Amino acid sequence: MMKFIWWSFVKFWVKLAIKLFYRRIEINGTDTYPREGPILLAPNHQNAFMDALIPSVFAPKPIHFLVRADVFKPGFADTFFRSLNMMPVYRQRDGIGNLGKNDEVFEECFKILRDGGTLLIFPEASHLGERRLRPLSKGFARILFGALEDHDHLHIKVVPLGLNYSSYHQSQARLIVNWGAPISVSDYYDAYKENPAKAMTTLRDDVQRRLSEEIVHIEKPWAAKAFDIEMERFIPFYYKRAGGYTETSSEMAFYKEREKSVLELAEESPFLRRLHIYDQEMERRKLRAPFFYIFQKDAGYWVLNNILLVLMLPVFLLSWCLHAPSYLLIKGLLDKFVRDVQFWSSIKLVGNLILFPLFGLIFAVIAAIWSGRPMLVASAVLVFYPLSVFVIRELRLPYRYALTMWRMIFLKWKNPALCSYLREIEKDVIVRYKK
Repeated sequence: MMKFIWWSFVKFWVKLAIKLFYRRIEINGTDTYPREGPILLAPNHQNAFMDALIPSVFAPKPIHFLVRADVFKPGFADTFFRSLNMMPVYRQRDGIGNLGKNDEVFEECFKILRDGGTLLIFPEASHLGERRLRPLSKGFARILFGALEDHDHLHIKVVPLGLNYSSYHQSQARLIVNWGAPISVSDYYDAYKENPAKAMTTLRDDVQRRLSEEIVHIEKPWAAKAFDIEMERFIPFYYKRAGGYTETSSEMAFYKEREKSVLELAEESPFLRRLHIYDQEMERRKLRAPFFYIFQKDAGYWVLNNILLVLMLPVFLLSWCLHAPSYLLIKGLLDKFVRDVQFWSSIKLVGNLILFPLFGLIFAVIAAIWSGRPMLVASAVLVFYPLSVFVIRELRLPYRYALTMWRMIFLKWKNPALCSYLREIEKDVIVRYKK
């Protein structure tokens, strides 16, 4: 009972944090997700610990995870991870002598599935921050068929889980979660009894194919770079979706169309070269939105928008000052100690979950002591502090786009030729979108 309460508490706060961390979250395939019976989730693995956090809060039932053993440090880390239904899996790099411990872990996996639970395994075995699916290992297939030994009445489903991020390390990125159509392991069990190796290979290949359909899968590095530029510079603005938590219309079909298009590009394509120039010039001049997005709004809109932003500036700056200590602390730790940027988003998320109540309490105490009216001022701080998260979240992009608008006006005056060239590139991109 206590474990269920702890799990529910953690799930609530992590889910809230994820909804605040990402600008837009799109979830597809919930109608095909199995409502009962044993399930093995097989997600792609591009964003380290975040790939485990996201399904844990959006899946209907609690999930058990296989996680690499080196994170289970003796003491608090081991106790904490196990309290979240995580189990260590040992690799050769963890020491040959430790591989035998996997037998006990696999037996626990068999039990979870036989009891109708949900098990998550990363079939790629390790994470890599690239928009592609690497060859899957057979480890998950061994566990599935092992669970069916003497229990062939079980109807285990494999659910390919596609996790698609617009950015792997920035907050306010965009996330698409695709629950793929379930694959019945029973369909492979007769073949397994005749030829285990062949059946495991067939199941692995089918999961590989189905999972690649749920993600953006681009193996050519120049094509992947083109897609990244479009994701950063064009796609969100083309859809005119700068705000909101969750929307019903899907972008995934459009992503797959763009995947197909960029894969057709040659490495020396003139379009690709112009796209790189566009990206570099926009970055150099700190233009955070494309021209077509900024100038589609008339002058009246920008006048009113700038007036409102000036009026809200004191509230925004106060909110920023309240959260700057936690932001700068986490940023400093990441810059100094964490070289793998794929861990950044999950560390930012968990770090803010820990520091948010701590700094909220500190600010309330300081304000109470400084004001001489402890109850009134502390209460005001504790009310405004969480609201300030929404202030920053909802006003950060409008301030960024307003600054972009002024920079574009200056560029249009100072260098009209460059401005026209960049706008021509944008038109070329949009034409390709409409084909």
